[in-house]
Order: sequence, then structure tokens, then C-alpha cells
Amino acid sequence: MEQKYYLGIDLHRDSFTAYGTNTKGEEVIKGKYQNNYDSITSLLKVFTVKPHVVVEATRNWMWFVNDLQRKSCQVTLAHPFKTKAIASARIKTDSIDAKTLCHLLRSDMIPPSYMATNNEWEWREIGRARIQFVRDQTKIKNRIMAALGKENLRFAGSDLFGIRGREWLGKQPVTPARKLVIELLLDRLNDVKGAIKKIDKVIKEKGSNSPEVSYLTSIPSIGAITAFIILAEIGRIERFPSSDKLTAYLGLVPRLNQSANHTYYGRITKLGNSYVRWALVQAAHRYARMNKQANKFVYRLTQKGGKKKAIVALARKLAVIIYYVLKEKRPYITNYNGSKKS
Repeated sequence: MEQKYYLGIDLHRDSFTAYGTNTKGEEVIKGKYQNNYDSITSLLKVFTVKPHVVVEATRNWMWFVNDLQRKSCQVTLAHPFKTKAIASARIKTDSIDAKTLCHLLRSDMIPPSYMATNNEWEWREIGRARIQFVRDQTKIKNRIMAALGKENLRFAGSDLFGIRGREWLGKQPVTPARKLVIELLLDRLNDVKGAIKKIDKVIKEKGSNSPEVSYLTSIPSIGAITAFIILAEIGRIERFPSSDKLTAYLGLVPRLNQSANHTYYGRITKLGNSYVRWALVQAAHRYARMNKQANKFVYRLTQKGGKKKAIVALARKLAVIIYYVLKEKRPYITNYNGSKKS
């Protein structure tokens, strides 16, 4: 019988802990290493054949896994939330984590996490950067409005940061210190807007040749930017056997507690992909404004549980539509009143 080796890796920002065994579970190596490519090369020299490696999905796993794969290692990415043996351990150290991962891998009990392709990661980096810049933009605007609020000043128009709004802003009698702060914040806002504009150009160029982007943009309220972010984060739609699995991955399903014959539903789990969830919530707000039936749906649910829950429910509906559009590789078709044709 050919000897096999298993290697568990507990990866951190500056270092990683490794624990390896053979097929029988006998210890081959354990130790702590600095995060660099030479450390990985040195570690692998211990094994006579390439080990099967398990790495927990942390923030910085990409470079580590890519190097292992370049060195012809079979790699499994462990799902951090589902690897309960580590999460529930009474004694938790790096070496114990690595050892537990190794033995779970040897026993074929590792719950795997999806490994995005290099192209998907490139799209994710761009999409996530845009989301962060948009959030920064909102924070800056809020700080400016807070500064005006201290002077009891409010712009009567619809857009404080448009041409008319900026003209109004420049004429307001605020203190010298506050005026300086507002000017600096406006400069920063211009920089952020410029960055968003550059990213949008790249996104539109990359998405222009993607049929999946054209499928998603056929859905009301989903533009090229939102479609790009959704595709980057979801990856291959085939990995979801049903729309329920997709909505669960996005954290758009309610928490469920069952006791005897009683079932209790709570708030959404929020355990899934926060980037797509954010994008879908923004799209749901737009959809409710542009579609009468969607607006009625939100209004009806708002009476029962509030506007926030109603928008999340609409976002979940959009996620289901996205699933079938991508699964069936076709655009979304609506009739005059916005309902789906059969």
C-alpha cells in the first residue's frame, strides 16, 4: 500500500503552525514557521511524497494555497464555521488546531470551503474595493452633514453634493474651523469619487464580454456594477444545487429554532457573503422604487415587520431570480406589469 501523508496548517498573518502524519496517524512533523515561500519549500521536503494539505479559510490563505498547488500538493480549504472540532475545543492553541485539522483530513471529515479561481479573485478584489470606496463616500458625506447640523443648517434641495448643493455650501456662515474641516472633507470626497469612477470603468470593460453579466443586467434594478460584484462573489452557480442553498450562502434566510412541535423563525443569519448581500439590499431599494408590484410587496411586509425586513425579503426574491437566470443561462423576461413570463 502506497504511503500517504496528511498535513494540517493553522495559518496566521505572520506565521503558520504545521502538523503532519502518515496514513496510520503517526506524527511525521510539527512546528511553527514564518510566512514565506522558503518555509513552505522546507516543510514539504520532510515528506517522501506530496502530502494532502488542509488549510483553514482565513483572510490570507490565497498566497499559501496557490504556492502549495504550484508545488503539486492536493489542497483542501476548510470551512471555518463548519470545522466545529476546532471551534468547540476546550483547549485551543495553534498546534492543537493544526493537529485537529490534520486528523480530520485523514478521516475525510473536513467540511470544504469553495476555492475561487484566480480570475474570480481578481474580480472580487476590484468589486470589494468599489464597495469600500462607496462606504467611505457615505461616511464623508455624513460627516459633512453632521458639521452643518451643528450650525443648524440644512440644504433644501435633493443633492447637497451636486452643483447647486456645493454652491449653497460655499455660501453658508460657518465658523472658520468648521469651514476648514468641510473643505478638507470635500477634497477627500472628490478623491473617493475619482477612485470610484476609475474602478467603474475597469468593471465595465471586464464585464462587457461576459454573457453572465448581460443575463443579470436584464433583471430590473441590477446594473453592470452590481452584476459584476454578484458574479465575482458567487463564482460558479453550479456549486449551488438549489436557490435555497444560494440564499443561505448569502445569509438571507431567517434563523430557525425548533423545539418539540414548535418552530421559531428569527432574524436573517448574516453568516454568508456580506458583499453580495449588501449589493442585493441596495438593488432591492431600487427595485421597490421602479416596480409597482415590488413596491406593493415591500409595503405589505412593512406593515407586518418594518421596512428593513421587507427590503431584505425583496433582496431574497432577487437572489432566487439570479439563481435561475444564471442556472438556465438566459436573460430575465418580464411582461408589462413586471411579472415573470411562464
